[in-house]
Parts: sequence; C-alpha cells; structure tokens
Amino acid sequence: MNEIIVIRAADPDGSMFRAIMDVLRDRKAEVIELAAPSLDAFTFGEIAIYPERRTVLKAGEEVRLNHGEFSVLLLLASAPGQVFSKNQLYEAAWHEEYRYGTTTVENIIWRLRQKLEDDPKHPVYIKTVIRSGYKIELPR
Repeated sequence: MNEIIVIRAADPDGSMFRAIMDVLRDRKAEVIELAAPSLDAFTFGEIAIYPERRTVLKAGEEVRLNHGEFSVLLLLASAPGQVFSKNQLYEAAWHEEYRYGTTTVENIIWRLRQKLEDDPKHPVYIKTVIRSGYKIELPR
C-alpha cells in the first residue's frame, strides 16, 4: 500500500524533519520539497499589491495602509469578483470572530476607497454587494 504523508510545520533548525526521517529510515520513503508559490503582485487597473513586501502602489506611488486595510485588500484582490462577507473580511484581518454591530469593516472599506479610488463615492474597484459584502471588480 502506498501512503502519502504531508507535513507542514515551523521547523527552523530542521530537528523535527530529521526525527521524522529517522523513523522512516528503514522504509522506502521519498521526500519531495515544495516551495510555497511566490506571487509577485496582484494588479488591477493602476493598483499593484505586493503581498510579500506588504506594499501597495497606485500609479507607481506607494500607498500607506495599516494592517487591517492591507489584509482586507489582499483578501479581496486574491479572488476578483468573489463577494466576501464582513465576517470573512474581519476574520482575515484580525484572526478572530466578527462582532456584529461593529463598523470596523465598513470603516476599512471607506478608508481603502479614500486611498485607492479616484472618486471614492463612485468606486471603480472596491464594490459593495448589498446585503452580501464587498468585492474587487476588475476594470474592463
């Protein structure tokens, strides 16, 4: 019987990996290392998001975003056209359950529109989907 075991863990010194390989030494084991895919940038219109550097450019100029703004924008940009609920956006930014009644997500969306849209009252990129959430819409 062939088994596939996938392990993902923080192992800065490699000790966990060596211990696992010691256990598997007498068995036929093949190790395949997979590097995490590196995405250079998400781009839409004149906006470019560089996840690894946590940097956003608009028309080549850096836009300063706080942690929550960047996290929400990155999630939206990772799946253009997909609608994300306030709950999903909140959890992506703060890794905790969304508290209903808070306007945190709405405030972040407002600030993102102020920073990224040419006309924040008539957004081209960050769209509201009534009673559902928000999405990134790619320009045509």
